[in-house]
Amino acid sequence: MNIQLDNWKVTNLNFNNSEENKNEERSFNLKVNHYFSSEISKTFELEFVIEIYDINFDIALEMLFLFETEAEITENFKLSNFPKINAPAIAFPYVRAFISNFTLQAGFEPIILPSINFVKLAGEIETKDK
Repeated sequence: MNIQLDNWKVTNLNFNNSEENKNEERSFNLKVNHYFSSEISKTFELEFVIEIYDINFDIALEMLFLFETEAEITENFKLSNFPKINAPAIAFPYVRAFISNFTLQAGFEPIILPSINFVKLAGEIETKDK
């Protein structure tokens, strides 16, 4: 099945550099969701929900990625590794670049997000769901 990233956009961005909210430690939280439309059978969406707590600021970000397939999406595809592992691995470099560029353009040291092992992340999510 031919699958490609069709489009992406930032759906929510909250940036706070308040002096009152100085964090003593840096942290990074990531959640990945995928959505399948019942109306459009050849697309699916992947959502990244990210929280970054830095020494100087906080970022809450939601980004949505639209993937398009040449064939209709089946139940087997929905349960396969592609939506859980491959699609996030394809989209995540765009998230990393956006955050790095945004923080740099905002006048701070650029935040470079760590690489993510989406195979391990998918396994952890499956373990939690059982």
